[in-house]
Amino acid sequence: MINGALSDSAAKRDYDPRAFLTSLIWNTRGERQSFQFGPWDNQKIGWQIARDPNAQISVVSGAWAIPLFRSNKNFADLRSEAAELQKIESKHLNELRSTYAKARIRIWTMAEFIEAPMEPLQTIIDEIGFAHSRRLTEAPTMVDLEGFGQFLQNLKNQGMHPYLMGDFPVEKGPVNMPKPPSKPYLVQ
Repeated sequence: MINGALSDSAAKRDYDPRAFLTSLIWNTRGERQSFQFGPWDNQKIGWQIARDPNAQISVVSGAWAIPLFRSNKNFADLRSEAAELQKIESKHLNELRSTYAKARIRIWTMAEFIEAPMEPLQTIIDEIGFAHSRRLTEAPTMVDLEGFGQFLQNLKNQGMHPYLMGDFPVEKGPVNMPKPPSKPYLVQ
């Protein structure tokens, strides 16, 4: 239980997510509420949040693919689940990009986020609005994504087009690998 006798039961929350969110905001007036929302969650509140001019929404699209990549499930099942999750997230992103959306919305692809995580993370922390927030000095440790590009390529090869993640190279080589010296040649 939290303020206002609001239950922490997931079943009650999912039965009427709009009423739960309304009660949560009402019972915690003056406090900022932050929560994670993804394609595995009940999508009934997505449109309500997008139309709320007081809401701040930060999205890293395609991030749901990492747990699938790290799982050891059958690839046919992964492909089916990935297609469903991408369909759900795509619909949610369309709601956020609608002309009727009034929330402050920022969307990064997962490739953009992984390439330079400090700026999006600092932006999100600044939006949360801690009174004495400090600048981030280093990015949090991220999971090893070696082979993720190949995972996305395998999804493509199986007929799915994983476009929400951004562009990941299939084979990631060393970042600053020196070029082999060019051989001089003689022209006669």
